[in-house]
Amino acid sequence: MPKRDVRILESAVKMELDGRKFYLQAAKTAKNAIAKKLLVSLADQELTHIERIKEISEGLKNEQDWGDFESVINRQAKKKLALVFRKLTASEMKKLKADPSNIKAIDIAMKKETKSYDYYDKQSKETGIRIAKVFYNSLKKEEEHHYELLEEALTLLSDSVSWFVKTEGRVMEG
Repeated sequence: MPKRDVRILESAVKMELDGRKFYLQAAKTAKNAIAKKLLVSLADQELTHIERIKEISEGLKNEQDWGDFESVINRQAKKKLALVFRKLTASEMKKLKADPSNIKAIDIAMKKETKSYDYYDKQSKETGIRIAKVFYNSLKKEEEHHYELLEEALTLLSDSVSWFVKTEGRVMEG
């Protein structure tokens, strides 16, 4: 199996580990329940990415073929993240306050997700192996979904009125 693929996957593991470390650290310092829940959820998703990448990397090192992982890759590509911050209680929703550190952490996280997306996009375009392309594209979609979650959390934290209008469809005045 090409050593290039193994190097790419090893780099991907390092990138995902860095993302996980960042999310856990940011979650520890988050003062907002939404930010904390989202960051912990994203850290957990990075673990899932790491496990899948390591499984394929180890298999390739042991002379398995990309095709050996096709069912695993296709099954995992169908899973989606839940919108964790929509599970807050009514009392938590009332306590929402924009905290600059939460917003900064989410902004940094969005940049990390963009970097990961770009990395997987590049690998997808450069590989000539169909199932490797499927794998990189599935990771790319997951990074895109992470970005969307972060973007929604950022809107909620920085402009909760707009978020409620977007998600609830109207604003009730009392």
